[in-house]
Amino acid sequence: MTTPVKATLSVILKANDVVVAEVEDPVLWQRILTAINRGKNDGNLDPDGAGAGRDGNGLLTDDVSGNNGERPATGSVDALAKQLGIDAAVVQGACSPTNQEPYLHLDAHCWEVMKRQLPARGPTALSPIVAAATMLALWFNKAGLGNPTQAQAKAVLATINVGDPNASRSIQNATWLQGRSGGQIILNPAEISKAVKLTKSFCSKDWGAWKETAN
Repeated sequence: MTTPVKATLSVILKANDVVVAEVEDPVLWQRILTAINRGKNDGNLDPDGAGAGRDGNGLLTDDVSGNNGERPATGSVDALAKQLGIDAAVVQGACSPTNQEPYLHLDAHCWEVMKRQLPARGPTALSPIVAAATMLALWFNKAGLGNPTQAQAKAVLATINVGDPNASRSIQNATWLQGRSGGQIILNPAEISKAVKLTKSFCSKDWGAWKETAN
């Protein structure tokens, strides 16, 4: 039986015949290939539809305004803002959604407002992991990123140096979230309105509506 040979995919950047950089990254390779194929058809080398194109000299340009140079996935942010009923700029300022890890960068001031306005216990209280997982799951849904994991939600909390020692139990107790094998987190379709209300409250720094209806 012949053992199949696995190809090594690498991206090489050259200036004339001089190799400037080389990296073995199949994900990057696939994105660049997709960009090239799309560029042949419409002149837009943007695999994510988030603002890349060409300038007057035919050079690739990109509208990057996310944290650490990450692409903010503008179209998906607009879609999320529309679902929440708030401005996209408010969403961007509160959680900086991107299509690269850790996917959300939470605003520390928004977090402090949440902790100050909500009780520590009771039906309207929120554990750190539930807040992060809810916003991340809603963002993944709008951005077409699949289902987030508990580990990814913890990475979001890490952007503001927050942890949650009871993550699994807290997610199980949130009726609008459902845990799956492999640590995946999905939204309960019957209660997605709670996820929307939670995320809107966080971004707008107003938890009045959440406290009135979350029970």
